[in-house]
Amino acid sequence: METKLNPILINRAVEIYATQPNVHHKDVANELGINPKTLKKLRSDADFWKQVYDYFMVSYEGEIIDVVRAMLREAKAGNTSAGRLVMEHSGKLKQHLNIRITSPYEQWMSSQGKQLEPSKEIPRLKTSEVQNAEIIEPSEDVKADIDVMDKKLVKKKKWLERRRELHSWYKRAETVGIAPLPAKRPTKGQRLEWEEVK
Repeated sequence: METKLNPILINRAVEIYATQPNVHHKDVANELGINPKTLKKLRSDADFWKQVYDYFMVSYEGEIIDVVRAMLREAKAGNTSAGRLVMEHSGKLKQHLNIRITSPYEQWMSSQGKQLEPSKEIPRLKTSEVQNAEIIEPSEDVKADIDVMDKKLVKKKKWLERRRELHSWYKRAETVGIAPLPAKRPTKGQRLEWEEVK
């Protein structure tokens, strides 16, 4: 077996990989008569895969004609999807329409021979105005709403922590081989007894 690659072997490898997508690397090495490690070195080269892709695209372009003919035959037989694909391929059917709707004001301006002026730049607040801005305290209703939301978030966080803890107990019991708690909600005493068994 050869360990050196020459351009003829590289081109042959490109052809094999481009035309046989599911080929095994060992089979390619045997067909080329080279060591599998040499082939692996060739496959690790990015330029090699670019050559494979370019070769594939050339053969792909040649097969498009057969595909279009088959689609045309299917379209004539009544397949509407095939007809749509043939029309799109030939440029007779556009998927996207460009529709521009103008407002009545824009239509009136264009009839008068005038154009809309681009909007002027929005005046920006000076930093000194922002620094001197008055801070407004929220009303009591807003504060109450914020407190309610905070309490709900704290409650939800506690519930999620409890669920994580219960899940870890179930996983631990499953690992050790202890039967899980019954499907009904256990009492606190039953849960403590079950946890002590572990």
